[in-house]
Amino acid sequence: MNNELIISHTVETIDSREVARMIDMKHCDLLRKVRNYEDILTDAKLRPLDFFVPDEYKDTKGETRKCYLLTKKGCEMVANKLTGEKGVIFTAQYVNRFEEMEKAIKTPALPNNYLEALERLVDEVRLNEQLTLENNQLRFKLEMKGNEANHLWSIDEIAKEHNISAKALNKILQNKKVQYTRKGRWYLYRRYKNKGYTKQSLIG
Repeated sequence: MNNELIISHTVETIDSREVARMIDMKHCDLLRKVRNYEDILTDAKLRPLDFFVPDEYKDTKGETRKCYLLTKKGCEMVANKLTGEKGVIFTAQYVNRFEEMEKAIKTPALPNNYLEALERLVDEVRLNEQLTLENNQLRFKLEMKGNEANHLWSIDEIAKEHNISAKALNKILQNKKVQYTRKGRWYLYRRYKNKGYTKQSLIG
């Protein structure tokens, strides 16, 4: 395990070894303090895991050692027991580290390889197509409720508006599961019926 800010069970934490270095304390002494905090919290019917998460690591000899992962609450508890300059510096350090983690979570990770980048691009294209279709449906619905509320747009008129053929538009709507064909005629899927897009479910 490295000593960087990590996530445990979706909660941001800092390794106790890192905390010990921040406050210039031996790791074994910090562990002793944390165990004492755990006992106090347990006696008070509070959850120690909200502050300190038990963990392990391998030392340079390959032996398993105990450590803790401190949540932000855990760091605050340790900071409250420090006085003077040391407490101020540690508070500034752990606050900055947690902010770094929050920024890392909010920033999407870059793709690791070409295939992953291509898959992400395909997903974005699909999303854009869906949003475009929904926006166009809404726009035509609003137009029909305006000055031309009594005008029924044909598939040819809608296709012409977008500089494509009626056949191509029908195919797009079919691929998007808006409509389906039966015996050469087009019908709306159930979820698009009675939405004001057409006068009836039969559209072709």
